[in-house]
Amino acid sequence: MRVILNPKQDAHVPPGEIENGEVIPCYERPERLTAIRTALEAAGGHTFEEPPVCTEDAVASVHDPAYIVYLRETAAEIRRSRGSTPKVQWPTVFPYGPSPRAGGNRALRGQFCFDTYTPVLGGTFAAALGGASAALHAAELIASGTAKQVYVLTRPPGHHAERDRCGGYCYFNHAALVAERLAKLGRVAVLDLDVHHGNGAQHIFYDRGDVLTVSVHGDPAGLYPFFSGYADETGTGAGVGANLNVPLPPGTGVKEYRPALATALDAVRRFAPAFLVLPFGADAHEADPIGGLKLPTGYFREMGAAVRELGLPTVVTQEGGYNLDALGPCVAEVLRGLEGV
Repeated sequence: MRVILNPKQDAHVPPGEIENGEVIPCYERPERLTAIRTALEAAGGHTFEEPPVCTEDAVASVHDPAYIVYLRETAAEIRRSRGSTPKVQWPTVFPYGPSPRAGGNRALRGQFCFDTYTPVLGGTFAAALGGASAALHAAELIASGTAKQVYVLTRPPGHHAERDRCGGYCYFNHAALVAERLAKLGRVAVLDLDVHHGNGAQHIFYDRGDVLTVSVHGDPAGLYPFFSGYADETGTGAGVGANLNVPLPPGTGVKEYRPALATALDAVRRFAPAFLVLPFGADAHEADPIGGLKLPTGYFREMGAAVRELGLPTVVTQEGGYNLDALGPCVAEVLRGLEGV
């Protein structure tokens, strides 16, 4: 399979994340990509390439231009600063009231981010743009018919990023960028198989009927992102019926996951898309530190094989997965299943 890399992924290395008021080690770090690439090289059959750099206008196909400017300018100010600007900027206040206004940097941090896990550093914008570039290059390979399956190997991940807010370690939504590009050619299904709800694509496409968004994930009543991912969220306006959430209880194993995945795949088949985007996270693995489901490594090949049966041109975007021992093998297995090997 062709693997598209983010050449700037290591420009973004958060020193930690804030959990319950404490700075703890960040789960989302560069070693994740090293673990995946090592596993794929050992598996064989993959080629690795870097994309051309995309434009900000291309990113604006799914993201608010003001949000893009905020990320770019904040990262630039951090790099220029000689100590007057914090080198790591987390939000500490968030919008409230019926008509919130953001007049300064501290307010903008909360306006354009929805949690304390997703700071902006001097290299954040470069890393985010590199991920967007990889995703859009993969989309072009599919759109041109050059490839039938492409895997986007990038970090930070993307599936929690909304139109105008970062969160959940995510800055630009790679799956949404791919879907928006391919939607110019036909109907698109986004099938999110990360343990956490794919709130970003849901937010971006919620009122559209040409892009189906489906997410199989842990129950948000007790799992990030907490405020979305419930089964009664089905779309609005032209998008009514084009959003499906399949939340699963903590401890879900293969026996319960199989029918949930079958439900998701049936929805994709009924929608009859021309293209599939697969935001994939290995954090549904039984050993993941921030997951909560109980899928063994061996099941991920079966998962990929089930998706393969759709017979659709597919872009896979790498999302979560935070156990470094399990991450690479899970990715290798799901790609084997997709390729039918």
